[in-house]
Amino acid sequence: MVEAVVVERILCVVDRCLKSQFPDDYYKRCLYASFGIHSLLKAMGYSPAVVGGDFLAFVVSRDERQASMQGYGSDSAEHSHYWVELNGSIIDLGTYYLPIGSSFVASDMPALFWDTANPLPKGLRYASEARYASTETSHFEPQIEERMIVFIAACHARMKQPLVKPKLGRWLATTPSSFQKAASKGDAWAKSVIRYQSMPAERHPI
Repeated sequence: MVEAVVVERILCVVDRCLKSQFPDDYYKRCLYASFGIHSLLKAMGYSPAVVGGDFLAFVVSRDERQASMQGYGSDSAEHSHYWVELNGSIIDLGTYYLPIGSSFVASDMPALFWDTANPLPKGLRYASEARYASTETSHFEPQIEERMIVFIAACHARMKQPLVKPKLGRWLATTPSSFQKAASKGDAWAKSVIRYQSMPAERHPI
């Protein structure tokens, strides 16, 4: 099993490469993010899969007065979101980026490295539609393939360099106890997800 510290470093590398190559809309580039994560894990000898599907997460405003389930949309026929799965764990930068495009000023959210041996909190929902064990790029449109090759190469190059701050944000969502720990330190999103967990179930698209 890959250690959380390794996943945190990979997520940090991919985040920095996204911001470098897609400065205007890096937070919408989940396809590139998932391919970057997949490629770095593969190079370490792991067997990850890229997963395409739908995703929703509980988002709360910084003043904690507004909240809603939000996700990503796609104007194309492709999946609305992509993430990586490895040995029963979900690895995703999507949660970390979701507040950026929120309809209100949202509280920070952590990236995800969730062991699905623990049920996901009600505030996180993933619905997989397709799995891709291979991340061959030749089936993409030429422009996407070209940018993907450059992006993955950048991820590998940066992975070899030392990182001053090899973490994203204050914490990584891994287990229910990680929420409890973050909430005890005053994290607004963790506290809100724990409160939301006790509320009556709602119907959502996924």
